Amino acid sequence: MVKETEDPTNTETTDDTTAERARTAGAGVRRVSVTGARMLREALRHGGDDLPAALRGADDGLLLSALDEGLPAERATRVVVELVRRAPERGPELADAVCEKVLLAQLYLDPPPRAQGGADGPAADPGRRLRVRNALMLYEGLVRPYAQRGAVPELMACVLPGLWAAADGAGREVVRRIVGTRQMTGFGEKGWKALFGGVAEECLEREETAARATRREARRRWRRGGTDDGGGLDLKPGQLWVSALLGFIAVALVLIVVIAAG
Repeated sequence: MVKETEDPTNTETTDDTTAERARTAGAGVRRVSVTGARMLREALRHGGDDLPAALRGADDGLLLSALDEGLPAERATRVVVELVRRAPERGPELADAVCEKVLLAQLYLDPPPRAQGGADGPAADPGRRLRVRNALMLYEGLVRPYAQRGAVPELMACVLPGLWAAADGAGREVVRRIVGTRQMTGFGEKGWKALFGGVAEECLEREETAARATRREARRRWRRGGTDDGGGLDLKPGQLWVSALLGFIAVALVLIVVIAAG
């Protein structure tokens, strides 16, 4: 009978080899990821015939990272179209992850950094309409179909008020257009409650602002009226001369009547 023995040295060597392979594989993945991101960035910058292949070759993470960098609207459209195109190919877990990422980024509605405006205010955003359209494509293709799954209902409750209150009004336009379709919005009960709560708070703030302005105007008018209708007459110099002249004429008339009667 042959007794089996373990070689701890060999086991340690095997573990070291496995760990080294894992490190090497991880480094390889990072290199590929960095290279892929660089290639995609260059293809998006220059366009041309290489862009379709670069988009098809990039995974979802690279495409979402490209949107995170704040692309001009027309370049972002190419990425959005590719993300939506491959939606049927994703498994449930990956589809949920992409949906949550798109929601957390508020449908990538933020405009890319641009030169600040001059004395007339902030510079116009020429890509606003396209950004709204891209956001709607992302919602229709990547969010609405999965709106009732996983963490999406909770995210809806966080994202919708922020979209509605966005400074440039693009988020509000997106929400209105989603609501204006014949399909289910996908907002869910939590999303609707959060949205209505934000709208109600906004209306209350406007009412309070209007009420404060009305009270200030009423106080201003009351103070001005109290000064004008005080105990003494506040006559201007011209009014004083007219009053004196009228008094003189009245006295003269009385004297004439008295003299005539005598």
